[in-house]
Amino acid sequence: MKHLLIFLTFFSVLFHVNAQDKINRETKYCFVSECVDPAFDISPNQTRMASCYRDNSGTYHLFVDYLGLDDNPYNAEIRYYRSADLYHWQYISTVAQRGELGIPDARGCSSPFILATDKKIYLFYGGTPASIGGDQNISASRGEVGYTSRPIILATAAADQNGAPLGNFKKKSVILVPGNIGDWDAMRLDDPCVVLKKDSLFIFYKGFNSNKNLDKVKVGLAKASLNEMKFKKNKTPVLSVLGGGEMPRVFMFDNIYHMFYRHFRSSGYKWQHYISTNGKVWKLIDPFFFNGFPGGGPPDIMMIYGMNGKLLKNPKFLVAGSQNGINKLWIYNLLEKKSNRGLN
Repeated sequence: MKHLLIFLTFFSVLFHVNAQDKINRETKYCFVSECVDPAFDISPNQTRMASCYRDNSGTYHLFVDYLGLDDNPYNAEIRYYRSADLYHWQYISTVAQRGELGIPDARGCSSPFILATDKKIYLFYGGTPASIGGDQNISASRGEVGYTSRPIILATAAADQNGAPLGNFKKKSVILVPGNIGDWDAMRLDDPCVVLKKDSLFIFYKGFNSNKNLDKVKVGLAKASLNEMKFKKNKTPVLSVLGGGEMPRVFMFDNIYHMFYRHFRSSGYKWQHYISTNGKVWKLIDPFFFNGFPGGGPPDIMMIYGMNGKLLKNPKFLVAGSQNGINKLWIYNLLEKKSNRGLN
């Protein structure tokens, strides 16, 4: 028994050292635009946040915030489009409309994240309830007049033999809510990003208890089994950066978590690249990852997935930007960097 314990201890230390060494040697990446023209354009309406996957037949399924020119992103609805090539899209349906769950999404549905498994399609998104005690005030804190909450909601649809949605999406329930007054995420939750690891789901999300101080905007983590879908939050944020940030884009390569994270800064935004062995402790490896679409607009990036939450063999991303005052989506390829500063 003593020799077995010594062996297991040695193996555990060796595994930890190898994993840490892998992190230290991890490749840095950059974005390269695939085409000058946008891949998705619904002018005169526009989009912002989106989530996309490719099924087993090679068909792409895109879920987007749908906005009129004067709409607030919190008050969007989520529409579903389909394409064979990422550039020619067919509208299929509106999969999340305001008020379908009553109070939790009374004012809007946005920030979609799609996870396609062999049997079921999971749509995670942020719901905007009616404001409390008066007109909507996105700066109002919990307990103040006009306060608007922001839970994370789940809708599901069956999958056909190729992994495409079969029939309509059905809203299931609110799965995550803001914390209690005084908690770090008491004000709102947003930007869900889900990692599937065996039979467990890990949701990374933006949370905050004040948007008047951007330092308060941090990354949270919740976990659930795929069968039960009962999420339990980590008690503290898993990433907190000076100046704050949002939109954690998390995926896995070779059992290493990668996060592209959008930092707030005094003049615009900046995407940086972090890695982790456990999803809770993060190391910055590239502060020069991406500066956003060169034409301006909302500097959002979204992964294009294959089935079961895996990236494509040749990874592609959607990048939001603005053209003639309208928000659209472009396709970028994820490539290895040739230098520490990359192409951006």
